[in-house]
Amino acid sequence: MAKIVILTGSPHNPGTSKTLADAFEKGAREAGNEIFRYDAGLQGKAAPHYLMLEKASGMEVGIPDDDPVENKVIPHLLKADVVVLAASMYYFGINAELKTVIDRFYDYNHELKDRHSVILVSGYGTQDDMAAIKLHMQKLQDYMRWPSLGEVYADDSWNSGKLAKHAQEAYELGKQIH
Repeated sequence: MAKIVILTGSPHNPGTSKTLADAFEKGAREAGNEIFRYDAGLQGKAAPHYLMLEKASGMEVGIPDDDPVENKVIPHLLKADVVVLAASMYYFGINAELKTVIDRFYDYNHELKDRHSVILVSGYGTQDDMAAIKLHMQKLQDYMRWPSLGEVYADDSWNSGKLAKHAQEAYELGKQIH
């Protein structure tokens, strides 16, 4: 049994990257894995990830005391065997909500190394349109020393038939993790 953390970023519910994450999670649960999921894009304004600091010499931003990434996500990441990043492609990159969570890894880079990773990305473009996001994710995996267990880049995800095929790929990928 693996401890899996699924991080999503899209604010669309339902949405195409959520469809991929849901399918992966279903397969991973059926395989008997322990899952923690954080949907960054669905947190709303009630859960800011940064705030401006007025009295911190040399600092421009800080982390609120009630920050959900610091208090909920990071503890699960530190115990995880597998990290799943599920994003929608926005202007050839990942969406800002997920990027904000990933940026928070910085203070924990050493502790987070040597996990395994899965990438799930949906986009309304072609595979060629996803070249920049693929490179970004590969560089992130290399930097974090997270060997890939697989990825699904769901191109033309506006097409329900193609999205269903990619969701099945995500489900099968989830079932393979133990």
